[in-house]
Amino acid sequence: MEYRFPYWGPFLCRLQVEQEFVNILLEKGNKSREKKLDYRSELAGMIGNEYYYKDYEEWFVPRFKKYIDTYINRAQEYLNHKAFKSPPIGWNLPILWINYQKAHEYNPPHNHDGDLSFVVYLQVPDEIKKENTEMQRVHNNVGPGMITFNYGVELPFTINTFSHLPQACDLFIFPAWLQHHVFAFKSDVERISVAGNITFNYS
Repeated sequence: MEYRFPYWGPFLCRLQVEQEFVNILLEKGNKSREKKLDYRSELAGMIGNEYYYKDYEEWFVPRFKKYIDTYINRAQEYLNHKAFKSPPIGWNLPILWINYQKAHEYNPPHNHDGDLSFVVYLQVPDEIKKENTEMQRVHNNVGPGMITFNYGVELPFTINTFSHLPQACDLFIFPAWLQHHVFAFKSDVERISVAGNITFNYS
């Protein structure tokens, strides 16, 4: 007997970015870190090292356009062309920042400003994957290092969460209002990610 399992709710898109793009983000992010361009006061995370990029429009936006185009096109297909009253004619990226997450640091449940948000993972040490594997079924949660997206109310016969253990080059794009959080890990390593918020232009 065949059946179709429908998607769980908000259009959450997982893509892969090129290693070259990751290298550029890491290089320029490290310069932001050296310059101490502290962005913690604007973020929800309990993370000690979060910095904003400067002058990113010329090198980031053109490289990232194809991923946003993919999200828009796939969202229209998934939602039977009802994703937008009229398709956006462009988009802005008001801010771009980099997170250096260390042991015991985490992001509590939160959402973002704008229309879309995204996160790109630049560095994910193997120790986090090993730690997650070892802790599976030890506690009643998805385990250390996971990113989890929450939507709707937890009720019988309902899936209201999606969790994933990120890998380097992973890119998630999702509605900015979608609540999400990041679990801490105990390994003495540093996981690096880049995030930003997209605002659509309609006229």
